[in-house]
This record gives sequence, C-alpha cells and structure tokens, in this order.
Amino acid sequence: MGFWQTAYNGLGLPLARAGFRLAAPFRTKIARGLAGRAKSFEKIESFLESAGRKERSRGVLYHCTSVGEYLQALPIMEELKKQDPGLPLYLSFFSPSVEKRAFSCSLCDLAFYLPEDSRANMDRLFERLRPELLVISKFDVWPNLVHSAHRQGVSSAITAATLSPDSSRLRGLSASFHRSFYKYLGLVCAISREDADNFIRLGVSPENCVVTGDTRFDQTWRRAAAVAEDDPLVTPFRGWQDCRLLACGSIWPQDEQHVLPALAGLCGRHDRLRLVLVPHEPSASHIEQLTSFCRSRGLDYRLYSEFTQASQKGRPPAPVRPETRVVVVDTLGALAAVYRAAHVAYVGGSFGKGVHNTMEPACFGLPVVFGPRHLNSYEARLMVEAGGAFAVEDGTRFEKTVGRLIEDEAYRRACGEKARQVVKANLGATGRTIRALTGRFPGLASKGAGAAL
Repeated sequence: MGFWQTAYNGLGLPLARAGFRLAAPFRTKIARGLAGRAKSFEKIESFLESAGRKERSRGVLYHCTSVGEYLQALPIMEELKKQDPGLPLYLSFFSPSVEKRAFSCSLCDLAFYLPEDSRANMDRLFERLRPELLVISKFDVWPNLVHSAHRQGVSSAITAATLSPDSSRLRGLSASFHRSFYKYLGLVCAISREDADNFIRLGVSPENCVVTGDTRFDQTWRRAAAVAEDDPLVTPFRGWQDCRLLACGSIWPQDEQHVLPALAGLCGRHDRLRLVLVPHEPSASHIEQLTSFCRSRGLDYRLYSEFTQASQKGRPPAPVRPETRVVVVDTLGALAAVYRAAHVAYVGGSFGKGVHNTMEPACFGLPVVFGPRHLNSYEARLMVEAGGAFAVEDGTRFEKTVGRLIEDEAYRRACGEKARQVVKANLGATGRTIRALTGRFPGLASKGAGAAL
C-alpha cells in the first residue's frame, strides 16, 4: 500500500468520518446522507436476493455525486440501455439531493448511496455486484473506489469529465495525492481539450484521454425543448407579457448581498421590469429573506405557489397581475419554466463557490449574467467568449449590465442568440461518448452482452 493510500485510510478518512458525524445533528442533508449510506449494503443484498441468485452478470456501475452529475449521466445510461436492454445497470450516488430521482430512475436495475469510501466497503461492493465497468460522472472520483476497481480487474472511466484550471487538485500535495489513484483511470471522456490536459497532469495516460464534450448540453437542450408556452408552470407569467422579465435562478445569500440592492435600483428606474427570484434551496427562512426584501423596498410580490396550486387542482392558473413587480419561487422544479418566460437571466452561485447551470437559460435564447466565480463552468466561459454571457464583479456592474440588456432590445436578442448558439454548437456529446466507451470496452457494443435479470 502506497504512502497516500495509507495516509488516506489511516488519517484522512477517519477525520472526515468524525467531521460528518459531528455535523449531522446540525445539518439535515448530512444526516440524510449518513443514514442512506448505512443502508446501502442492506439494499444491495436485498436486490441480489430478489434477483434469485448471488452471482451477477457483469454490468455497469455508474456513479454520480448529485443532481447535475446525474443529469449528465442520464443520456449515457439511456443509450447503454437502448443498445442492450439486458445490460445490468447500477447507479450509485452521494448527495441526498439526487436520492428521489435516483430511486425512481427506470433505467437502473438498482440505485443506492455509495457506501463510505473505506477499502473494506469498496472491496465488498465490487465483490457483490461484480460489474465489468465503473463509470463516474464528471468528477466524483473516490480513492478506494478506484483502487478497489483496479485490484479486482474492473475498468474505470469518467464521462463529461471536467477539471477546471483553478482546481486545487492540480496544485501541491493535493496533486500528488490525486495522481496516486487517477493513474488507474482507463478512459477519461473530457468535455474539452483543456480538461483532458489537466487530467493528464494528474497521471492519466494521454492515450486514455479523449475529448467527447459535455452530455449535459444534450440533456438540457432536450428538457428545454419540452417546456411549451402553454405549460401550466409558464402561463402565470402571461400577465407580464408587456413587461421585461429578469429571472434570478439558483440564487444564494452570497448572490443576494450584491444583486438585491441593484435590483431595487433597477426597479426604480425601469417601470416595465419584473423580477422572478428563484432560491437554490427554497427553505422557509430563505423565502422569508426574499419576501422581507420586497416589503422593505415597497415592491409588490407574490409567491409562485399561489399560481401553481390552482393547476394542481385541475384549474388553469390565474396570470400574475401586471402591477406585481416580483414573484418569489417557493417550490422546486420551476426553473426551466421561469427561464421559458424570461427575457434576461442571472444565474447564481458565482459569488460563492461557483456558478450553477448557465446552459438552461441559454437554451431559451436568454443573455446570461453571473458573478465572478465561473471558471468551474466550461459553458459559462464559452458564453462569455462568444458575447452571450457577462461576468460581473459587484452589484454596480450587475446593475449596469442588466440595465443595458433591458433597455436595448436588439442588443438583448443578439446576446441571447449568441448564448444559444454555444449550446447548439456543443450538442452531440452523448453519441461521441458512447462511441468512446464502446470502442474502448467492446462488450458494451454487443447486443445481449449483459444477461437479463
């Protein structure tokens, strides 16, 4: 066992375990994750028993950390099942935020929380499921997961692989640590040449790095195309048809410190401006912060749930009144509909750890604005280069940028189309990734390669 593996198992993992357990009483999400992981092997054993045999056909174990990575994996899983409906497909995940989607995924024979990344757990995982291939979506590469796969002769691959230039993994001791297990990755399907080169810096063989693009472009484009103008989640905004709608999506308190004061100023100067505020996590406390802002600035607001409740009861939702200035979204799953109705989008997260999904508003032809931290997003960087997106460093710059987009319709439309063209130019990653996987692992390409359960 090498130095880094010894250090990780003897010190890093126990410290992380203790940290999670100490934080669990105060963080519901952490507590849910620990509870889910505690039941993983029980769920796996139950699945094996129900299948009627202990020895499994060799299939694919696909791992993703959260919702974004799951959505990137989804088109690949769909294509794998289309090529071979009998291929055993297992889905592991880390975050509770994707639990509901994962457990209801019809493509997967089994979905479960990835157990804690101990050597014993990972050995047991591969011994029980006996997959032929481990596929990781985007970046959630765990040391013992990869080491165990290597020891047991299971090939490892990453799809939609990304490694941003500002990643701490590329520097100092962190780089040395990651090289100790990244070298075992048999195939990296990178979203760009820069990302492929960064994986090579961490020890992946150049011949194992190919550029296939980001499958999330395909998935997001398809989901956006399914949102119609007469969708019940869209129609409430028809009351604002003579206005200009700015959608602030996936916003955090860090965003709001810069953006909310600027929004108040914009509303004061632009009578036709209307706002939709979509918090990343619509907790009661966060909703109260947003509605308190509206009250303090004298902005007439409504909660989005007031409109959606009518459609849930089979009645058409009433449109928002023209004089209402703000809709605060207090439900989940409405963001695509909000972007469908909007004229300009601000995407949150980039005054914190990093910007969220900028593809979705771009699919609808919206110019996209976000904060300074966007190097984590390949598509955001492409949109800035194309002139379809704008990175702002503070509220003053935000106000100036959004103000021009509101005032100049020709400019707004041109910028939105540039953002949309970035998405269109990057479609097709699913096909390229499937060809890379089946080219490297021929068993995936054969009809009937996996036995029916």
